[in-house]
Amino acid sequence: MPKMLPISDSVSRLRRSALRVLLLLLALGVAPHASALEEFISPLEPADTSSPRATLKSFRDNYDRAMRVYYEVRSRDFVDRAAQVRALRTLDTSKLPPAQARRLAGEAMILLYEVLDKVELPPYEEIPDAAAMLALPAGEPRRWRLPGTEFIIEHIDEGSRKGEYLISSNTVGRAKEFYNQARNLSYQPGAMEGFYEDIISEGGSWIPANVIHLLPDWAEDTLWGQAAWKWLAMALTFGVWLLSFYVLRRLSHPRDGEPHYWLRFLLTVLMLPLTKGIRWFMDQQLVIAGTVFEVVDTSILVLYYLVGAAVVLNLGAAVASSLISTPRVDKDSIDANLISVGTRTVAWLLAILLLAKGASDLGVPLAAVVTSLGVGGLAVAMAARPTLENLIAGVTLYLDKPVRIGQFCQFEDVLGSVERIGLRSTRIRRWGGNVLSIPNAQFAEYQLDNYNDAKYIWIRQRLRLRYETSADQLKFILAKLREMLFAHPKILLPRVRLIGFDDDSLKVEILAYSDTGVWAEWHAIREDVFLRVMQIIESSGTRLALPSQTTYFARDDGLDDEKKRAAEQQVHEWTEKGELPFPDMTTEQREALAGTLDFPPAGSIEYKAADEVEAGKDKS
Repeated sequence: MPKMLPISDSVSRLRRSALRVLLLLLALGVAPHASALEEFISPLEPADTSSPRATLKSFRDNYDRAMRVYYEVRSRDFVDRAAQVRALRTLDTSKLPPAQARRLAGEAMILLYEVLDKVELPPYEEIPDAAAMLALPAGEPRRWRLPGTEFIIEHIDEGSRKGEYLISSNTVGRAKEFYNQARNLSYQPGAMEGFYEDIISEGGSWIPANVIHLLPDWAEDTLWGQAAWKWLAMALTFGVWLLSFYVLRRLSHPRDGEPHYWLRFLLTVLMLPLTKGIRWFMDQQLVIAGTVFEVVDTSILVLYYLVGAAVVLNLGAAVASSLISTPRVDKDSIDANLISVGTRTVAWLLAILLLAKGASDLGVPLAAVVTSLGVGGLAVAMAARPTLENLIAGVTLYLDKPVRIGQFCQFEDVLGSVERIGLRSTRIRRWGGNVLSIPNAQFAEYQLDNYNDAKYIWIRQRLRLRYETSADQLKFILAKLREMLFAHPKILLPRVRLIGFDDDSLKVEILAYSDTGVWAEWHAIREDVFLRVMQIIESSGTRLALPSQTTYFARDDGLDDEKKRAAEQQVHEWTEKGELPFPDMTTEQREALAGTLDFPPAGSIEYKAADEVEAGKDKS
């Protein structure tokens, strides 16, 4: 049940709470502009840090001034921000994380001020001034330690504050430790007692003190350095962030399976101000302090930079999607893959740089970040070596272009058309309709026959004739084959030769080029040639040999003696007339035969269509 206070006690407590909260806001760097009252020191005047005496005096005087001005005027419009800044300037904040330096320095200033309020300070005359520090022997550290403490003011030897005397970075970093050590010491006369303890139980301007006092007693109990109600508020705040993240993620991942990249990018962008707003609320309204603040604020900053990296990655995906969706880019082509990988690679590099900057802002040494990135990159490269090989091979295939999408090719015993060339693998659709996926690194090593790029496709066939074939029959076959090939309008540079003797046959080889680069047309031409070859062999009176080495007992009709005699007679006539076309035909014979055969062959559908076209030309 809420505790009830007398009206006078409540008013007094509210005033004290308001003063303490405002002083905390002043220390944290969120107080309004400086006053224009006449007794104010010029806001442009820097803190005097010329000696340990001057630094300690500047620290106490400026912080006292900020407290006194508000106490006298009692208005946030008249907080001496310049005095607060001068007090902060007496601290060496070089070791604090850049992203949290202002906030941590402000809290350290409050804690150190409380510590100084509990120890007996020597008169300023006993604290060394600039002349005393210059008089120190060479090699002796130029620093001063508050007697009985580890509160140190030291000379800065490098950096932008070189030559100044500042409260040491070690003292600033250990401010909470010193405060805890001095917790049980009595305050010096005139000090404001329990200032820091009251601060950790109060909130910012959005959370009035009278509202906090209406909470149950347990809500103001301290747990791990924070009031219990602040823990509940932190949990609620993070719950709001997680709920917002979940809702935005669901909106950016529709169930239709087609990602909306630009929507995802815009929704991710919304998480940036939301994350920053939560950080501001934790800092300025919940007024979290101590180690809890460092953990919570660091976690929020990590989330902020992760969201920023996600924004960059989603932007890269959205740009890639827009470029690939243009009519000029085939989404299955290697161009689309290169666009996707290129934009995403740039996005990843930018995201990594952003995360590296975030790590640096959080106090992680940049050298360590670069080293970790280098070692991590090496480990990733070793693990992803096969993928990188395929990626490089894919780029090589794209640049060399040995084959393109839709082209017909052959490698080893695989024959098919190219369906897709990706950055990791190439897909070949084989004759049977099945798709063969080959890693690019392996595909790039094959000897590729690209039939689409061929101007001519050659025909090579070996005939095996029966041994019963006589020499004159063989000459007849060779001559007729040459005549047929030279006469064929779709055959170039034919060659027909007897190339040897097998155990069961005479070997005749046909070599010729078809006058086409189209695979389907080549099949038609080759088929026509083979049919004519069969007719020539049949007309010679011999037959193709059977591939057998067994004893053959002929029970068929044997060879056609009449056709055999006709073939032999033809060869005799050629011989008598001196027209035997061996070893080669004459140029005149070749020219006379060129294109005299009908192709498509007579009686075919294409032959009839060609006749109709010619008839139409004659009429016109």
